Amino acid sequence: MRPLTSIIALIVIASTACGAVSPNRICLDVRKYSKDAEISIYDTEYNSIDVKTLKEVRASHREMRRKYAPSFFKGRKFDCDDHAFTFKAMVSYHSLMQGKNFQCGVIMVKQVRAFGDVTAGGRHALNIILVDGELKVLEPQTYKITPLSKYPNRSNITRLIL
Repeated sequence: MRPLTSIIALIVIASTACGAVSPNRICLDVRKYSKDAEISIYDTEYNSIDVKTLKEVRASHREMRRKYAPSFFKGRKFDCDDHAFTFKAMVSYHSLMQGKNFQCGVIMVKQVRAFGDVTAGGRHALNIILVDGELKVLEPQTYKITPLSKYPNRSNITRLIL
């Protein structure tokens, strides 16, 4: 094996051993259910978050909402996209503190079926997150979570932002 090929192989093996995941895998998983979803990717690899860290993120997000959302958005509703993007930001913060890049994106869906105590109807924003190697959908208003394969609106994802 040539030296450059050996180095590349070692990098791939090392990144896999550290839990790094290609965004291509995530895109394929989403496209399996929503072929026409618009996908925006901003990083070349992601890490899976563990359940313990996810609980810490939820607690931090809940505290941020309690503390800042009511007063910061006077006269403006703190709606689904605000919840989804602030949750994504909180995951990014926890990633930074651990020297990782946890995969957490925002998905936009046609909310045909109720999920996570949010009624059906209209458009909705949620999070998609890699938890212990499994892609899951998280409702950031209630923190209900389910595997993408069981998410009732998986075929109605219109956009994914990673």
